[in-house]
Amino acid sequence: MKTNNFSIYLYAAVLLASGCKEEESTPINTAPIPRILALAPANAAEGDTLSINGLNFSNNPEENEVKFGQSIIEALSVSDTLIRVVVPVIEGNIIGVSVRSRGKISNKRNLSLVRSKVFEDDFDRADVPSVGSATVPNPLGADWQIINGKFSLSENRLFSSEGGSESYMFYRNPDLDMKVGDGSYFELTATMSSSPESFAGIIFNAQSDNKRFYLLRTTNNMLQLLKTGENGLGHWVNIMVNQTFEGFAPNTPYQAVISSSQPGNFRIKVTNADTNNILFEQSVDDADPYLGGSPGVYYFGLANPVAIAFDNFHLELL
Repeated sequence: MKTNNFSIYLYAAVLLASGCKEEESTPINTAPIPRILALAPANAAEGDTLSINGLNFSNNPEENEVKFGQSIIEALSVSDTLIRVVVPVIEGNIIGVSVRSRGKISNKRNLSLVRSKVFEDDFDRADVPSVGSATVPNPLGADWQIINGKFSLSENRLFSSEGGSESYMFYRNPDLDMKVGDGSYFELTATMSSSPESFAGIIFNAQSDNKRFYLLRTTNNMLQLLKTGENGLGHWVNIMVNQTFEGFAPNTPYQAVISSSQPGNFRIKVTNADTNNILFEQSVDDADPYLGGSPGVYYFGLANPVAIAFDNFHLELL
């Protein structure tokens, strides 16, 4: 009996094709699809730690891939329900966040990016002779409001040479509000120096009545952090710091940094601006805090002549 050559060839082709299919087959990915339920906080800034809350992530860091847009971001920690990352530098105000876990891609959640506001004055401009609140507009700077006393600009610094009176002014701007909490914070930096027996100070959280505020001031080897009441200067409703400290002295330039992220909690740091030595660093609390408001500068010249100077005013709000 003769075998049909065509049948043999057809049978061989079927065997060959079936063998190729077996070799090319891959395992089925049965891993569950990851899902992002929430981002915390929903509004974040560059450098913040972001929590990605969800389901079906892998406990193995190498099996998770976090993307901000098309950029892959390394995770700080992972679990099956939580991935933590640091928010990178990103263009724009909104970015999509997704997770690829064990080869499967999650849904996308949008993260709103918060941009900090910066208000600053280095006083690097032409000299201005001593002026008070009656001079309008204020030639010292459009955002400065003199409340009491006189100030001048000289040698690219803010000066006072007036003696015998407590004087101060605020930095007022419609977009400036020193609120804290719920993701908001402020950091105020300025340098100051005072002659012997005279005070130089930095004001923060000044309220709209121009009387209630916090005042960080120095004289000789003393540092004070005070809170005024509804009657203004001299009405001290809370004396939070009132001590002498080694390293404080007249005619010494200090850099003061005041920061806060929660109502009533302030981080105070004072350094020698020439040597960068830290003279004071401490957290201070106030149980009944002033919220929002503006910053400012203060002087009290107890002897004549006085030479009180301020420079490098810088406020960052988020």
